[in-house]
Amino acid sequence: MSFLLMFTLLQQVTAQNRNISGRVTDRQTGEGLPGVTVLLKGTSNGVSTNSDGTYTLSVPSAGGTLVFSSIGYIQTERPIGAEDQLNIGLAVDSKQLSEVVVTGYGTQERRDVTGSIASVQGEAVANLATPSFAQQLAGRAAGVQVQAPSGLLGQQPRIQIRGTNSISSSTSPLIVVDGQPIFTGNTSALGNGFSNALADINPADIESYEVLKDGSATAIYGSRAANGVILITTKKGRLGKTTVSYDTYIGVAQTLKRYDVLGAEDFITISNEKQRNTNPAPGTKLLAAPYFDANGNQVSTDWQKEIFRTGFQQNHVVSVSGANEKTNYYFSAGYTDQDGVVKNNSLQRFTFRSNLDTEVKKWLRLGMNLGLSRTQTLGLNTSPNALSGNVTNALSLFPNVPARNPDGTPYQDAGGAIGQGNNATGISFAYTNIIFPLENNIFRSIGYRILGNTYLEVEPVTGLRLRSQIGTDTQMNDDFQYYDPRAGDGRALQGLVFQGFGPSVRWNLSNTASYSTTFAEAHKINAVIGTEYQKTKDYFYQAQGTGLSDRALGPNSIVSGTVATPTIFGGNGQQGLSSYFGRLNYSFKDRYLISATLRADKLSSLPAATRLGYFPGGSLGWRVSEEPFFKSSGLNSFWSDFKLRGSYAQVGNTDLGSNFPYAPLYGAGKYGAQNGLAYTQFGNDRLKWETSKKTDFGIDLGFLNNRINVNVDYYRNNIDGAILAVRTPLSLGVPNNSSYRANVGSLYNRGLEVTVNTQNIQKEGFTWSTSFNFSTNKNQITALSNNEDIISPYNITRVGESIGALFGYDYQGVNPYNGYPIYKRGNGTLIQASTDRGARQSQYYLYDANNPSAALVTTTPLAASDKFILGQTNPKYFGGLSNTLTFKGFDLDVFLRYSGGNKIFNQSRQQLLRMDFVNNSTEILDRWQKEGDVTSTPKIVQGNGAFINKEGEALTRFVEKGDFIRLQNVTLGYTLPQRFSNVVSLSRVRVFVQAQNIATITGYKGVDPEVNSNYSNSSNNNIINQQAGVDFNSNPQQRVFTGGLNVAF
Repeated sequence: MSFLLMFTLLQQVTAQNRNISGRVTDRQTGEGLPGVTVLLKGTSNGVSTNSDGTYTLSVPSAGGTLVFSSIGYIQTERPIGAEDQLNIGLAVDSKQLSEVVVTGYGTQERRDVTGSIASVQGEAVANLATPSFAQQLAGRAAGVQVQAPSGLLGQQPRIQIRGTNSISSSTSPLIVVDGQPIFTGNTSALGNGFSNALADINPADIESYEVLKDGSATAIYGSRAANGVILITTKKGRLGKTTVSYDTYIGVAQTLKRYDVLGAEDFITISNEKQRNTNPAPGTKLLAAPYFDANGNQVSTDWQKEIFRTGFQQNHVVSVSGANEKTNYYFSAGYTDQDGVVKNNSLQRFTFRSNLDTEVKKWLRLGMNLGLSRTQTLGLNTSPNALSGNVTNALSLFPNVPARNPDGTPYQDAGGAIGQGNNATGISFAYTNIIFPLENNIFRSIGYRILGNTYLEVEPVTGLRLRSQIGTDTQMNDDFQYYDPRAGDGRALQGLVFQGFGPSVRWNLSNTASYSTTFAEAHKINAVIGTEYQKTKDYFYQAQGTGLSDRALGPNSIVSGTVATPTIFGGNGQQGLSSYFGRLNYSFKDRYLISATLRADKLSSLPAATRLGYFPGGSLGWRVSEEPFFKSSGLNSFWSDFKLRGSYAQVGNTDLGSNFPYAPLYGAGKYGAQNGLAYTQFGNDRLKWETSKKTDFGIDLGFLNNRINVNVDYYRNNIDGAILAVRTPLSLGVPNNSSYRANVGSLYNRGLEVTVNTQNIQKEGFTWSTSFNFSTNKNQITALSNNEDIISPYNITRVGESIGALFGYDYQGVNPYNGYPIYKRGNGTLIQASTDRGARQSQYYLYDANNPSAALVTTTPLAASDKFILGQTNPKYFGGLSNTLTFKGFDLDVFLRYSGGNKIFNQSRQQLLRMDFVNNSTEILDRWQKEGDVTSTPKIVQGNGAFINKEGEALTRFVEKGDFIRLQNVTLGYTLPQRFSNVVSLSRVRVFVQAQNIATITGYKGVDPEVNSNYSNSSNNNIINQQAGVDFNSNPQQRVFTGGLNVAF
């Protein structure tokens, strides 16, 4: 009887329940999520998902609500309907994912961090069509500036964290990949090739970026941390079954903007007017005349069409990843092929990555991270002063002559210059037909790279980890350049062949002991001590030849006997760094936070007396929101987090200009006719580090259960002992006006940073999140060598001013009576410069604004004392704004960034108004022509540009605001529902379209407000830091449209 009763009751219970099953996936990637808790709301009835994200749960037939929760994802509830299957995609919780951050030789919970660290997840920028990962960070993190100097592939971007932190040394941050410090910058074996070290790393392999900005965060890196640190963590597998992924995009790139230059008819008009104004007498021979093709059509050549193009771009990545309880693995192979918007410019990259981590014993782990790459970049001559420089050439050439002969060969004269056509004379400066060097010259750079490390980690007792890691960054650059002897820059040399090999090896060995524990439920300790040894050795071998005897052999390599004047040279250098460091983090009741760091570095590039340096740092934090008074006040119902923090540290800069800047060096020399030894470098045995003293005060706020997060930082960085060139006293008898390096300069950067992250809407089927950052920076020089100005053609570095401020003359417009340009002297008086030939040539006259037609009174020419500061070249503010929306299977990301407060000297405008027999910009059409004309463009006169435009000098006439707002990226994707993916046995299928560099709102008249000609054409830190803000015939940025596919098996 009892048995029958129990059976009956069991039947009733069973009848009241049913099984529901389904699969939980990552909403963004579509991959199954293991270990997700699936709970029937209001009960303890729940299960965890399997390795592929599937689950089965017994639920009441009457229904209910399922709650899905997992670390790193937003908890989501779904009502139970009549169906027996319930699939769901979980959205990433950006706050949870950032709870643990990489801090250098370890990790730390975000809530306990008292320094300033910005995080960027790799998935946020994974599919951007950029040649290097650095460009993906632009506008994504407060305080970080990433500037692409032009649209050329292979040129390294300029990265700065919290301003320009040196006057003559590198201002690039230390970049560490999986614990291995890497080479950055232009690694070309020829010094002027297209070899961006950051382009060797496949962005698709990157899991996250951590940007260490303040002293507390960077002090653990000591002497290398003056410019900040970027920590890159590459991908690892996720717990669950093996996942095979294929990610690809294909697209096209176009120029964002081109130069406005004259067509044939306007060119003829302007050229002949220049000539008539030179000699207004009747019968003056005209310069330009129309040219007609075989069909009788007037020729008007757009030379920019001959140097720019629509470039095809593609990227493919295949990866295999997974993890179980003991082993974690990630393997990938990538192929990138990008044609630039500039003809002859392309980048082709092959990459392979293998990340493997395994638990041998419960107390022993072994791991390896290995990246291999081969990157080939094809470039071209982009020098703004070269005969073969692509932009300078194309903008200067006659538009009233054809680009090619009827047989398809470039139209040029016997001397290699552009053909004269029906013009009265040849082109000024003998510019060559740009088609010829583009089709015949070669600029090729091939880089091979091994980047990786292996480690062993032992945990003898709980919480104590002993880790030993050895890593290397080994690269070899094979560069080749060839100038055809028939035209352009190669003609005067009868051809040139230049080949170089540049192996570089960096070994890094670190040993650390870390300990983490919590005791008495109130005290949390995280500590690390360690040693590190780094050795860098680089070589270069170069061979050069001119006077080619056989042009056919030149484009291939340097072959013995093919050149008349061979030159072979080479060298090597090395640098060593040994370090000891320690860091202690302490938290009491999650309220009071303390961090202390000390590092000792010993650098071989400094003299023995100053080689060892100590770099301390510390920070304090107070989480007010954990105080009892805060909780009892009821504020925490909407104010979920409130933390105050402050930090201070001293760090250094290891970029000292050479491997042995302190040592006196000698080389072969002559005194009269006598051979001997002479100084090549005057030594300084007192040379020291450049020291950066970083102070930071910050506040972290969270509202509405941290759906709104606000971070504010105020920082000041005082740089003392900046290394500058100091003139050697004449009394020492050192010849050749020698100088030596000394710690005589100082400067500071200070600013404010604001970051706001919000989860605006988080609902099933629809999410919307926003990220905004805003930064300001003020840079000022406080000391120079003898407080003497450092002056270059267009810039000045002066005490009390920002580094590299624009420096030149104040242009006041045009005299409406005679068309002369007007300038203001340093004493405030106005003068006008004659544009005429004859008796008035090269004369300056006083100018009366109230009487423009007054009799001319001669005065002295403009002098150096008449120059003014025309504006600072570093932006005063910058930032970015992104909005990410998902609706069912759709995802939309819209990202814009902005910058402003800086000035640009548009030297391109100045050059395009030249008074030579070359083409001009359309701006010249607004020139002064007759008495009474009101314009800003003076009277035009052939060959008198030095007076009309002050060529070679900066003028307010060509100084423009660099402010801009750029719609940087828009991505629209769609992930197929799981039921459709299952049909083809795929766990995820996502298609997307994307546009980059879509539109720019700016008042700047050049091709792009972010260009930096001196950065793109130089690797000299003096030029890069002190001569910024100059735009001279830069190649335009590219606008990219792509379509892609993400597939997972």
